[in-house]
Amino acid sequence: MKRFARLAKILVLIFPFAACPSVFAWGCKGHQTVALIAEKHLSPAAKQLANAVLPTDPGRPKTTPFPCGTQSLDPFAAASTWADAVRDKDIDAAWHFIDIPRGGQGDLVHDFCGSKSCITVALGKQMDVLKDTHADPKLRSAALRYIIHLVGDLHQPLHCTTNGDRGGNCVPLTYFGAKPKPNTETQDDSDDYQPNLHGIWDKEMIEKSMKVRGFVTAQAYANALDSSFASEFPVWQAGGIHIDDWAIDSFQHAEDISYDDLPKVLAIDKHPDADVQKCIDNRRIGNRMLHKHIVVGQPYQDEVSAVIDERLAMAGLRLAMILNQVAANLN
Repeated sequence: MKRFARLAKILVLIFPFAACPSVFAWGCKGHQTVALIAEKHLSPAAKQLANAVLPTDPGRPKTTPFPCGTQSLDPFAAASTWADAVRDKDIDAAWHFIDIPRGGQGDLVHDFCGSKSCITVALGKQMDVLKDTHADPKLRSAALRYIIHLVGDLHQPLHCTTNGDRGGNCVPLTYFGAKPKPNTETQDDSDDYQPNLHGIWDKEMIEKSMKVRGFVTAQAYANALDSSFASEFPVWQAGGIHIDDWAIDSFQHAEDISYDDLPKVLAIDKHPDADVQKCIDNRRIGNRMLHKHIVVGQPYQDEVSAVIDERLAMAGLRLAMILNQVAANLN
């Protein structure tokens, strides 16, 4: 029944139109869509806060090529991809995810937040910075940009789990006939391939789904999702702000859908504590997954597109909830 409900959502969107290496969550279109949905639900105080804080240059140089077009976007939506553009492995790279291992037990959030922090802790700290009206304006400007981005990341299931495979980045697959090839931006011995499971969740499946439904821009996609999920918004709002619970929910989506809906079963990794910095680590997991010859096509696309729609809509509304709360409780 749950899968039928998810499919029903996507059919509502389809009907009117019936006639890169990815280490980022959602890619350009996904993050922009989350921000655009959030803007529709910001309180007047939250809008005022954003308008006051965003114009300040946060003072962080770009460190990662991330060519998102922002010309047609307002400052709030354009800010949604800033955190990926400035990502630095020594500063904030670990803020974008939490590696809860498949099959993990215990306190899933606190037990698996890494030594360099994780998304749940980072998000909470950036909320505190934004609340502090006496903080350095540059830090508050960066904090708002991080919040806009990290709430999106938190709702990408593969940013809240791992199978000793860097959240699916080390699971090469064939996607609609595109066979995995070595990633030319990494060293030849890294076992890093594209397409891969994480990458198609971030970008390819969103963009294919948008194209099929005739959504040329993130704004059009956001408008459709906002309308389609309007009846769900009061339920999500009533659930309140519980960042750790949201991470666990994403973790469960990854287990039940991202991995379990693949056409081939991927066993839970028996070395969940392996330090996987590259796909050559963990007994060459990238190479091992390559030889499973996973092929993903329309059935997986149909199932996952409906889930992605819901995750983006949920992230947008929850982002608005967070900013509305922050604006109402400024120090």
